Amino acid sequence: MEASDRRAANALARALRDAVPTTPVTVEDTTVTLEHHGAQHLVPVWAGEGYPADVVLALRSIDDDVDAHATPVVVARRVSPGSRALLAERGVSWADEAGGIDLTAGPVLIRIPSPPAPPSAAPARFTAAGAAVAEHLLQRCTTGETRVPPVDELAATVHVSRGAASRALTYLDSQGWTTAVGPRRGPTAAREMSERGALLDAWATWYASRADDTVGAHALVRDAEDWITDVVARAWPPSAWAVTGLVALDARAPLGTSPSPIDLYLDGPDFDGHLDTLLAATGMRRTETGVRVRVIRADRYTLPLARAAAAPDPFPAVGDVRLYGDLRRRGGVRAEEYAPHLREQRIGF
Repeated sequence: MEASDRRAANALARALRDAVPTTPVTVEDTTVTLEHHGAQHLVPVWAGEGYPADVVLALRSIDDDVDAHATPVVVARRVSPGSRALLAERGVSWADEAGGIDLTAGPVLIRIPSPPAPPSAAPARFTAAGAAVAEHLLQRCTTGETRVPPVDELAATVHVSRGAASRALTYLDSQGWTTAVGPRRGPTAAREMSERGALLDAWATWYASRADDTVGAHALVRDAEDWITDVVARAWPPSAWAVTGLVALDARAPLGTSPSPIDLYLDGPDFDGHLDTLLAATGMRRTETGVRVRVIRADRYTLPLARAAAAPDPFPAVGDVRLYGDLRRRGGVRAEEYAPHLREQRIGF
């Protein structure tokens, strides 16, 4: 019995005992049995963090492996709203470690919603370089790539020293977010991203707590995408800027909201030495009221990570993981809507 199977079985049994404390519940191997009007055999299937991408993988294993005489139940840390809708469409039961359960098995019908998510924990102790390494690894996970690249490759991509990359991986290992696979040393030694959802939570909490160096500007903009591609792209140096915020969200996972303000990262040296010239070249002027554009000073890692993400947008833009962090940091009163929407639709864990 694998650890994930045991975890799923224990979580399902716990949810059932809390929901129907007078009804016997037993666990044997990968089956949980609820004694109510006969034995109701339940097969828990682990779905990790409970986001749609995790649930889709769990559903595939249900199609392949679950006994036709048992009721499959998707189990996760916390089943997200989007995943609940997906499971409802498929008619599949679910439970989570937060205490929620939606189960239909023979004559049994149990529906208990998950309680609200607890407040975010204190920010993890990332260094700037370590956070950049974590961001890059998380961005790779959005494409399904969970293997951690070799240290030298990682350092070159993220633009950190080999020592900084190695220290970052040691920290990720210590938190259980990455796990060694195979030999600990030698050419076949490797790491896997074992807790990508937990790492994303920790990284985003740390990132959202950081301060910005931002200048507000006014500009005449009818259509944000056209203005970026027709005006900014022609006036600003190539590879010195990238789009984030609501414009990038609107391009990838539209919410039907106005993409304003427009958030643009600008390379640190250009921000420090040429900002007013670049603003004038695009018809912008500084302002503290009626801000239409926010120009954000990019640190040394931001633009290399954006290029490594290679987001398929009509303009240079950050990857989905950085966009998630930016929406949490600068999303204003609707940040709690924007960021989870992106996570459900694009990141998937």
